[in-house]
Parts: sequence; structure tokens; C-alpha cells
Amino acid sequence: MSPTTDPTPPVTTDDTVELTLPAENRHLRLVRLAASGFTADLGADIEAVEDLRLAVGEVCALLVEFAEPGGRITVTYGHEGDTVVVEGRCPAAADDPMTVDPVAETVLANTVDGFSVRVDGRHNTFRIHKRLPRV
Repeated sequence: MSPTTDPTPPVTTDDTVELTLPAENRHLRLVRLAASGFTADLGADIEAVEDLRLAVGEVCALLVEFAEPGGRITVTYGHEGDTVVVEGRCPAAADDPMTVDPVAETVLANTVDGFSVRVDGRHNTFRIHKRLPRV
């Protein structure tokens, strides 16, 4: 029997995915789908994939809620070893300061290892990270 090889090359630290789309709720399924695919490609178990998908959807919904009308959200998916790092930014609505409601904070605290949500100049930003157990 000949040895089998995995046709998918391993993901390296140079592999990042950046997604930019209109800051509208109807597009959030795309950021969740990208989170699932990126995390699964790293070899994560299904629970970690679902946790990250849920967290990314929650934090992106927050940015969209406080987005400047007509703004675009940019989400970057990357990793540092076995830790997925997702960062996002979106122009902030000038008259509506971003706040994190307790439900969103609880979801994030229960699905990822760390997160920050903040205002950076005229942009609302986030950074989440999750260490991935291997299957």
C-alpha cells in the first residue's frame, strides 16, 4: 500500500484572510462563514469552529450596529501557531458611541480566550483570539 498524502498544504503564519463588506446585518453570514472555514482549515475540532463562528458573528454585529451609515467593515482572520486571531474595524457613527451589552459580553467570554472592543479614532475595532484544540 502506498502512503497517502493530504492534498491540502498546512496553513502557515503567512496565511491571512481579509474580508471587506458593507456594514449591514445581511452580510454577517459571510463573516461567520469565513470564520468557520478558516478555523476548520487549521484543523480545529467542531466545537472550536462553532465557538469562533459565534464569537465573530456577535462582535461583527456590534460593529455594524454602531457603524457610520454607508460604512464598510473589514475583518482579518489570521493565526499565531494554534491560536486564531480575528480583528475587525469599521467607521464609527459620529453621534452613537459603541457599547457592549451584557449578553454579547457573556457570549464572547464563553466562546473565545480573549477579546477587546474599543474605539480607535473614528473607527470601532475588535480583536478576539482563541486557542484551537486539535482533532
